[in-house]
Amino acid sequence: MSANRQTSDNTASGHGSGALDAGSTNELDHIRGEIRAEINLLNSRLNALISSQSFLVIAYGASLGAGYGDWNGLFTLTLPPLFALLGLVLVLEARPGLFAAHEAIGHWRHRENQLINDYPELHRFTLATDEKSRQRMELRQHAGGLFSIRAPLIFTIAWLLFLALPFLLYFMG
Repeated sequence: MSANRQTSDNTASGHGSGALDAGSTNELDHIRGEIRAEINLLNSRLNALISSQSFLVIAYGASLGAGYGDWNGLFTLTLPPLFALLGLVLVLEARPGLFAAHEAIGHWRHRENQLINDYPELHRFTLATDEKSRQRMELRQHAGGLFSIRAPLIFTIAWLLFLALPFLLYFMG
């Protein structure tokens, strides 16, 4: 009885005989649900970052433009760099959350691939028809995730340039 129960537990959890059963498809559904949740979380974090950055760029531009021609003014040397520092801090605060979401997505995709490898019958629930198309799909997924990894770096570089700009204008003008 105990051995029978262990076999049914292994099959129900999706790790058993290799035959397609409700447990393996339920596990695949669960894993894909987790991937969707992590992708939604990543998108929310990225949208929040981009929204905050867009408002700060507008404020930075308006404050720098308010002192146009008077590059020696205290206003021009304080407010725009303050906005640049705020933008830089927000980017640095957002990076760990974005990277954590990427790590979680990678973990769940690895588990999905393991499950599909353990149960070849699950291949019909994927877009990939063969190993080559599966590799191309993984490359597309990776390429699609690059923006959310590169965006903080791009914003960091931009804010560092924006931070230096008022001082460069002060010394050059």
